[in-house]
Amino acid sequence: MRKTPDGRSGAHWINRLSGVLTPQFFKKLSIALGIGLIGGLIAHFINMPLAWMMGPMLATFVASLLRVPMGVPMQFRSGILGVIGIFLGASFTPDTLDQAAKWPISMIAVLLYVPIITFVITWFYSRIARLDPATALFSATPGGLTPMVVLGAAAGGNEQEIALTQGLRVLLLVMSAPLIVLMITGVVANGHGDSQSVQMTLNEGLLTAGCAIITVLVFRKLRIPAAYMTGAMAASMVLHVSGIVEGNLPDWLLAGSLLILGSAIGSRFSGVKIAVLVRLAGYSVLATFVVLAFTGGVAWFVSQWLDLDFIAVLLAFAPGGVAEMSLIALALNVEPSFVAFHHIVRIFEIVLLAPLLAKWFQRHMQKKAARQN
Repeated sequence: MRKTPDGRSGAHWINRLSGVLTPQFFKKLSIALGIGLIGGLIAHFINMPLAWMMGPMLATFVASLLRVPMGVPMQFRSGILGVIGIFLGASFTPDTLDQAAKWPISMIAVLLYVPIITFVITWFYSRIARLDPATALFSATPGGLTPMVVLGAAAGGNEQEIALTQGLRVLLLVMSAPLIVLMITGVVANGHGDSQSVQMTLNEGLLTAGCAIITVLVFRKLRIPAAYMTGAMAASMVLHVSGIVEGNLPDWLLAGSLLILGSAIGSRFSGVKIAVLVRLAGYSVLATFVVLAFTGGVAWFVSQWLDLDFIAVLLAFAPGGVAEMSLIALALNVEPSFVAFHHIVRIFEIVLLAPLLAKWFQRHMQKKAARQN
C-alpha cells in the first residue's frame, strides 16, 4: 500500500474521511446552513451590520437554544478560512508595505496587551464568577476555542465551561464590534468591503487557489497557527503585491463564507443546557464589557501614539476570532491587512505560551495536592 508523506497509508485517510462524512454529518450541516441562510436573508433585508455573518450567527444561536440538532464541523470551517485568507491577502498593496513601518511597535503592544487582559479576566472569572482556577485561566485566555478546551482540561479545568465562555466571548465581541463602529463612525459594515474592486479572471482565480493550497500545506507542515487562513493569505498577498494578480474573489463568495462562519459560531451552543448557558452568559456579558472598555483605552493610546486609525487598532486588539475581526475590518474597508496581522501575532503568542502555562499549572496543582495529603 502506497503511503503518504506522513507515513500513513491512503486507506487510513479514506477510512478516517468516511468516518467523518456520514449522513448525520450532512444532516447537521444542512440544518445549520439552512437556518443560517434564513437568518442572513432577514438580516440583509433589515440592513443589519455585517448581515451575512450576524444574521446566521444569531439565527443558529437561537436554534441552538431550542435544542435543534445541527453543527458546522471544524473540517468544513477550515476550508472557508482559506477563502477568507485569499480575500484578506488581496487587501495588501505596495502602499500597505510602506505603512507597515509602524506595525512592529503596535505588534509589541499586542504582545504586552494579551497577558494583561488575560490576567484581568482570569481574576474576574475566578473571584466574581467563582470558576475554579484552571477553568478561569483558560476561559480568559483569548486563544482558539479547541486549544483552550484541550489545554484547560489537561490542567484540570471544566471543559464545558471553558468551551461556553470562549464561545460566548467570540459571539459577544462579533456582535458588539460592528455596532460600536456604527455608533462611532456612522458606517454600516456591509460585509463586502470595497464593492468597486475588480474581480479575478478565471486564470487568476486558478493560480491563486493553487498557490494558496500549496502554501497552506507548507504552513501545516511547519505547524504555523491558523494555517488555512494564514497560508492562503500569504499566497494571496504575494500575488497581489507583486502585481501578478490584480482582482479579488467575487462578493457572493465572501457572503457565503460569512454565512458559514456565522452559522459555525451560533451552532457551537447546540445541545448546551439552558441553565448552564444562562449562568455563564451573565458573567460573559460583564467580562466582554470589561474587555471592550480595556481594549478601547489601549487602542486609543496606541492610535494616538503611532498616529494610526483608531477603529483599525480597536479591531486589531479586540480578542475575538482572527477571522471574525479581520472580516469586520474587511467589511468596513478599514486596514484589514493591519487587523489580520495583529491577530496572527496574538495567536502565535498564545500558541507558544499556553502549553507552557498548562504544564506549569498541572505541576502547581499536583504539588498543592501533595502538600494537602
